[in-house]
Amino acid sequence: MTTKLARGINPETGEIGTFVPDGEGYVIRSEEQREAGRKYFERERRIDFGRRVDFTFTAMEAIGEVISVLTTAQCGFLTVLQCYVSYDTNTLVNADRTPMTTTDMLEALKLGRKRSTFYNFLAACTANSIITEESDGSYTVNPRYHFRGQARDVNVIRTYTAKIKQTYKDAKQAADLGLIYRMLPFVNYEINALCSNPTERDPRKIEWFNRKELATAVGISEAELTKRIRRLTVGNEYVIARIAVGGETKYMFNPHVFKRNKRQLNDTEQAMFNVKYRG
Repeated sequence: MTTKLARGINPETGEIGTFVPDGEGYVIRSEEQREAGRKYFERERRIDFGRRVDFTFTAMEAIGEVISVLTTAQCGFLTVLQCYVSYDTNTLVNADRTPMTTTDMLEALKLGRKRSTFYNFLAACTANSIITEESDGSYTVNPRYHFRGQARDVNVIRTYTAKIKQTYKDAKQAADLGLIYRMLPFVNYEINALCSNPTERDPRKIEWFNRKELATAVGISEAELTKRIRRLTVGNEYVIARIAVGGETKYMFNPHVFKRNKRQLNDTEQAMFNVKYRG
């Protein structure tokens, strides 16, 4: 049974409310709580990077379930589609807030000439409850994996949707976006390092991935990783910085594209990613 806009009773407070996504599935919130959540989300959109931005949350630990059942390219398609989830319902919607049809999704994914690719992707998502077709014909992304709203869990990562939409030109880019998606579970909270302990707050204790460890984590060869990192861009920004210290190489995600926390970037981070892709 769908929970989209369904009503229920909060077992903790006894209040009647609406099921809304929160990163662990759905939670019941009263109308007052929903309105407070909307205002909070709007404040977050205004203050990030000092300008108005739009983002969705990805639940880092849960998406391992997605990665295990979708191909790398299909993970890329999902990266694009989750940019279209609506606040409070997680329905996939167009710019005018109307629910997306399969035709709209085909257009967003630039798969008009690869319809079988799209329907194979959609079938994999629906079979694994990543996307649900509702009784009214709309489609909802499972908030266990991606959502727009309030996040109770700190193990989430922000995806800046405008950059993803602007970048995605055709299906050939899906595999690159999918590779990025496979790296999301390993982004450290404090400094966006790609590491084996992404929840570690002490910078001195972060266990950075080297090339072999990162390649193993995302399931490709070291040579393939090196080749593809050089072309992983969103908009005109590189997604990953390679940091050489002595004989070791470490990797860091660009916080202008994907970001764990909401603090403002320091001068070093600003300068490090002030490199534009020129094609």
